[in-house]
Formats: sequence, C-alpha cells, structure tokens
Amino acid sequence: MRNHLPLATRFHIANNSWVTPNIYERGDPVEIIVNKVESDLTQLPYAYYDLPFTCPPSEFKKPLHLSLNEIIRGDRKWESDYELKFGEDMPCKILCARKTTKDGIKSAIDLIKKGYVAQWLIDEELPAATTFISTTDHKKYYGSGFPLGYYDEEEDIVYLHNHLMFVIRFHAIDDNHFTIVGFEVYPRSVSDYSCPGARKDYENFELQVPEADDELQYLPFTYSVYWREEFDVEWKDRFNFFFNNGELSNEITAKFHWISLANSFGIVILTSFIVAFIFIKVSLKDRVREDKLDTFDTNLLADNNGTIIPAIARNWLNPDITKGVRMLIVLVSMGVQCLFTIVGALAISCSLNKLHDVRNSVLSMTFIFFILGAAMASYVGSYLLIQINLQGKSGSTNNHPLRSVGTFSIISGCLLPGLVMTITLILNSIVWAHDSTNALPFGTIVLIVFLYFLVCIPLSYFGGQFAIKSISYKPSKRSAMTQTNASYPEKLGGSLLRYRSKSKNLITNSFTALLLLISGIFPFIIIYVELQFVYKSVWLEKTTFYYYYGFLLANILLLCIVVSEISIIVCYILMTITSKKEANEVDWRWKVYQAGSSPALYMELYSLYYIFWILNIRGFSSILLSVCYSTIFNVICGFGMGSLGYLSSYAFIRYVSHDRAKAH
Repeated sequence: MRNHLPLATRFHIANNSWVTPNIYERGDPVEIIVNKVESDLTQLPYAYYDLPFTCPPSEFKKPLHLSLNEIIRGDRKWESDYELKFGEDMPCKILCARKTTKDGIKSAIDLIKKGYVAQWLIDEELPAATTFISTTDHKKYYGSGFPLGYYDEEEDIVYLHNHLMFVIRFHAIDDNHFTIVGFEVYPRSVSDYSCPGARKDYENFELQVPEADDELQYLPFTYSVYWREEFDVEWKDRFNFFFNNGELSNEITAKFHWISLANSFGIVILTSFIVAFIFIKVSLKDRVREDKLDTFDTNLLADNNGTIIPAIARNWLNPDITKGVRMLIVLVSMGVQCLFTIVGALAISCSLNKLHDVRNSVLSMTFIFFILGAAMASYVGSYLLIQINLQGKSGSTNNHPLRSVGTFSIISGCLLPGLVMTITLILNSIVWAHDSTNALPFGTIVLIVFLYFLVCIPLSYFGGQFAIKSISYKPSKRSAMTQTNASYPEKLGGSLLRYRSKSKNLITNSFTALLLLISGIFPFIIIYVELQFVYKSVWLEKTTFYYYYGFLLANILLLCIVVSEISIIVCYILMTITSKKEANEVDWRWKVYQAGSSPALYMELYSLYYIFWILNIRGFSSILLSVCYSTIFNVICGFGMGSLGYLSSYAFIRYVSHDRAKAH
C-alpha cells in the first residue's frame, strides 16, 4: 500500500508542488516498469519485451497506458516480474532461463555492439540509472538506463549483462514513512545462475552464435535487491543527479547559461538602439517634410531620404504587381502557427511547473498548441489578405477584398499541419519497417487524422471568419483613399518621380544575398548555446536530461525581438538604396521574409555538422531520420522567424506610410 500520509503532508514534501510523492512503508510492494532500449548511435528504439533474448513477461503482467507525450517518445511500458518489497534486501533471485534461438543471439550481439541501453522506471517515473563519478568535482551523477552488455573490441567478444544488482535509495520522512529517491542498477555478466554481489572472481557470460540454425541456447537471468537510506537527498531533489553529466558542475553550467543570456541581452540592446535611431530619423524627416508641404517650399527634394523613403513605403503598401503575395501570406500564417506552438508550449509548461513535470509535458503541450495554432494562422493569413486587397490601387482586379477569404483561411490554417502529418506518416513507415517503438501506433495515426479533419479545418474556418469581422469594409472610403493617394504625385509636381540620387543605385543581387546572410548571424548566436544543449540531450547523449526550459524560453523571446528588429533594419536599408521610380521593382515582401528566416539556414548547417561530424550514428535509416527530423524542425523555425520578419517590416512600412499620408 502506498500514500499512507495525508495529501497536505505529501504536498509539503513536494515543495508545494501538485506532483506529490508516493509514500511507502516497510514491506510495501514496489513495482519496476520495463520500457524500451535505445542507443546514441541510432534513432531506432525498441520495446524491451520485444527483444528475443530477454525474459518475457508472465501472463498476468500487462502493458501500461501511455500518454501522448510517451507515445511520441517511443515508450512501451510494461509491468515486470521483478519482486521487490520496500526495505527488504534480496541477495539473489532467479528471474528466468531464456530459451534463445540463433537469430536471438545475433540480435543481442548487434544491439550490444551498437551501445543500446535499457530504460526502466521505478516509483512510476524515476529512471533506472548507471552511476558515474565526475572527473571535475568528483561527485556522483546518473546516466539514465543501463547497458544491455559490453563489447570487448580488442578481443572481439560480446558479453551479456544477465545479472542486475538493484540499489534503491530512499529518504526517511519519519520512522515509518519513506520516499524513493534513487534507482541505481549495476549490471553484471555472469556465466551461471549465481549472484556475484561485490565479488569480482566470477566468469563472464560470453555470447556466441550457434553453428546450427535450430540450436537453442539458454540465457540465465538473475537479480539482487539492496535498499540504502539517503540522508542528504530529498524527494524534490531526486532528479538532480541526472541533470549534471559530470563535464561541468551545476554552478558552472548555470553560470554558463546566465552568461549566454547576458550576451543575448547585449545583442538585443544593440539592435534596439539601431531601430530606435531609425524611427527617430524617420519621424524627424516627417516633421520637416510636413513644414515644407505646408509652405510649398521649392527645395522639397533637397533631402532625398526625407522624401523618397515615405513615397517608397506608400508604393510598397500599394503595389501594382503582387507576384506570389498569396503564397507569401500562406508562409507567414504557417510561421505564426509555429511561433504560437513553440512559445505557447514553453510558456505554459514553465508557468505550470508546479502542476506537472515540465520534461514530461513539453511534447504534449506542443502538440496541443500546434493544433490550436490553426485558428491563429488562419486569422493572420486572412487579415493580411484582406488588407492587401483593400490597399490595391485603382484599376486592379481586387474589387472584392472579402472574396475567397473563407477558402484561403482554411489553406492558411491547415497547410502546415497537413504537410507535417504527411511527412510524419512517410517517416513513420520507415521506422515501422524496422519494428522500432518510434513508429506511431495505428490508433495514434487515426487520432491525428481525426484531429486534422475535425479540429484543424473548423478552427481554420472560424479564424478566417473572425478576421473578416475584425475589419469593417467600406468601399466608398477605400475609393476616397485611392483618389487621395493618386493625387499625391501631382501635388509634388512630378519632380519626385524624376529625382534620383547619383550616389545611390538599385541594390544588386549579390549585395542582397550578402545582406540576407548577415542578417541571420546575430539571431543564430542567441539561440546557439541552448541549441547545443538540446541537441546533446536529444541526439548525442539520450541518457541525459535537458532541463533549462526557462533559459530556452527566455532566449527564444530574445530571438524573436532580434529577428523583428533586424528585419526592420534590412527593410530600412532596402528603402534607402531604392529610388521612387524603381520602388515597384523591389520585391520587398520576399526579401524581408528571407531576412527573418535566414537564421534557419545557419541552424540547418549546424544540424548537418552535428549529425555527420559529432554524432556517430550508424545505418542509413538512422542517418536519414536524423537529417529529416532536423530539417523539418529548422524549416518550421524558418517559417516562424520569417513571419516575424515580414510582420515587423510590414508594421514599420505602414508606420512610415501613415506618417507620410498625415504629412500630406
């Protein structure tokens, strides 16, 4: 029996967290949950009980229900036949004698050579751990899981870990109530059914492939259990050993993240000063120009920047040619959905950390926000389309700005989920062909398709309708605005159209490419440190946990600010090097979008470098999956940052154009 103490007491033990501990008394049964095996060298985990050389579960043991987060991670949890009673040591216990075929032995050798580790759990969520001693501060730290065996490369011999010594550490609340704070596993390779304990004079169990195809081999599996009290580690601190992998101390790691965050703040301050200078300069030019317009000064064109930039802004908002603008709006709406997903999921997960384990909720929250983001994407896409239709010049075909908005809203909200679902199903077939647990079950696939058609599409439609209702469409007002805008060149006497500074030429393609590449450097610097930690946890060392979600959220928010400000800077540079006559020839929408999304290029290059030069992934399928997953992630991030760049530049251009119209 568990949870002998009242809820208020368990709430206090959990440091006022709503995730309360399980309370045990001596003699209470304790269950070990077996899960999966995985390796840092591949992207293909497998269910532990699906392996042909492990002891299968008895008929009374059942699989556990999995959350969406666990399904996405490839978990396959089962009840086990290991018998544990709290506080009672068990020096030796036989689990089974596994009858194994030739193929089973080959499978064991292959998995051990690839460095597969078993991921088990105790107390519902505490991982089994291999214990290490740090070389820096000489403290103990945990690596999640334990190896299935070990490979002697010099002798070319593979040994199976068929004996497990469990050392379970507990913390005493009082004399009769305890919590589990550690689950250490010390695997051994033993040639018989004995349990060596602390002895070293035993013979290892070598795996040898039988010569005959029908020859069977029996693999002995035993275990022992020891309970040890931990005086200095409380239940709320039991995951701390997993967070430090021994390379750096916790204090140094935290300082490293704080320094990185401070550097990010420095970049934000720098770009903010530049943007503030641009806004001040534009505002001052507007005031001077307004005075000149009121007095009909003949030297109106004495300052090129003061007159050309607002005129260019007006032409950019009212283009004669809007080539590919609908496609761009769809990409922007997809990016809004990406931003809504990433920022929303991290913000909710971090803010509600008292209600749940953040590490186990990020994926689920991401999935939920990704579905709900369809409404936000369709709203933004529909709103931008209506605005562009309303701003079309006289003589254009956009006489009905609300026409086809409903269909366009569904496309804006459903295209990204549809693409992600299609690519996921294709990759899922590759994983399914290898019988890996990363393959989504059929029921999950049906759920995803169900959510797409019955949730995403209606949300997208309602988002578009809300955008229509948020804009009051008045044709007569639009006509008056068009006439006012059309009369402006005549009021300037046409001199503005004939003016061109000899010191400035139209931006060349090479300069544009260089500008876009440079614009992605500073945003990439901001996210680089956290990206390195995330990649290390996800790919390089799956046995380590990433837990700096607060720093990650802060850096993402700073990244959004820098991307917006750099896009405004790029937009202003494009204005300053563009003449009024050539304004309609500059495709500013795509350029500022590319400037905003340019950090994704550096992220993709870094991902490829990480996969091919840092990771030691083996097998074509694993490499293909790694490249595909990283590319999908970086493309989605590119959508999000590109939409930020476009929306920020669009707001800046409207600001400049509005001030100009007001001055007029």
